[in-house]
Amino acid sequence: MRKNTCTITQEDILNRVYFITKLVQNQTGSTMQGALTSKSDSMRGIFDRFINTLSDALVFNKIIFKWDEFVTLGKTIKAIEDFYYYKPTAKIAGIAPDIFGVEVNEKIHPFTKFNNKWESVEGTPQIEVKTFKAKDQMISLRNQNYDDKYLVLVELDMRIDYLVPFLDQRMLAPSLLNSMTMNDSVFVKKDENHLLSRITEIDFSNKEIGCLKLISVTNAKKFMEQSTLCKGRESVFRMKEIKERKVLVKECSGTTLSTYAVYNTQVSGLYKYNKKWKEKMRIPDGTQCLDFSAINIDKIKVIKYSQKGIVILAEGKDCSFNGTKLHDGKQYTVSFEILDRSGNDGEEYFLQKQCACHLTSLENKLTEEILAVIKSA
Repeated sequence: MRKNTCTITQEDILNRVYFITKLVQNQTGSTMQGALTSKSDSMRGIFDRFINTLSDALVFNKIIFKWDEFVTLGKTIKAIEDFYYYKPTAKIAGIAPDIFGVEVNEKIHPFTKFNNKWESVEGTPQIEVKTFKAKDQMISLRNQNYDDKYLVLVELDMRIDYLVPFLDQRMLAPSLLNSMTMNDSVFVKKDENHLLSRITEIDFSNKEIGCLKLISVTNAKKFMEQSTLCKGRESVFRMKEIKERKVLVKECSGTTLSTYAVYNTQVSGLYKYNKKWKEKMRIPDGTQCLDFSAINIDKIKVIKYSQKGIVILAEGKDCSFNGTKLHDGKQYTVSFEILDRSGNDGEEYFLQKQCACHLTSLENKLTEEILAVIKSA
């Protein structure tokens, strides 16, 4: 079975941290403007926005190139990522792929070259890597006219203090604790419930700063065909969370989830909500419902409705809803949320992140193309 996860250490992203730090210094103002929003970021915000790019090479170097097809070649294979600064616009510099090529036994095989604009190298795969945070419940894609490029979907889960290993330990020396020692005799009369705690020494020992998970390899065309298109000003109705209930609903009469769904003939394992669902949940006009996945949908009963969600009951084994396993006889609260896009004129394609594993997989095709490049050298 192919490995699809890896841990990330400080050493894995040293070059990316350096790259982003210099990007911050390159800004002429006090903040950096976002390309697609009106948001302006300071250094912290710039790091949070660009740290996702560390996935580009890591998903290949630590996951895909560890698959047997590459390991059995007995060669040192490394993905080459983009460390140029430029404005990625189709009319000016062009838009480069996220993987610039592969280095095999220290020999570089480029996938793109700059000829006043970025151009693809004939016979090589063109790859876009889209990274989503672990807490994200939804993934989206704008049509950027790279239909046939490979789309590698990745989940990134970083420690909340992922930058701590990079901080100067002299700046955060333990001796500073002395200057922050509070005088309890002056400020504390009584703390019977131990509500106050003292600051302690920062722990620099943990070198693992996060983990990476390969969700799917497909292409932009397949993603757009198999996801939900929201036109300008159309909002998105999506599942937010599933939790097992501690306080049970006593009245368990209801109807099966299949009553509100039709099978998605384009994507195996996915369902679309029907008109009955939209009426029952009072979903406003101009709002698109995202597809969902389910196993044994006829054994999942909806027993309660509210403005924020539903309560479901599993009446059989091996039931699941959007990737969450449901145990026989257990009740679950499913909460939903509407992403308001009434002020957004652009078209965008959306999918529940948990459903991305059902997209048409092009893993084998991408593997074959990269192997062909390596073997032709």
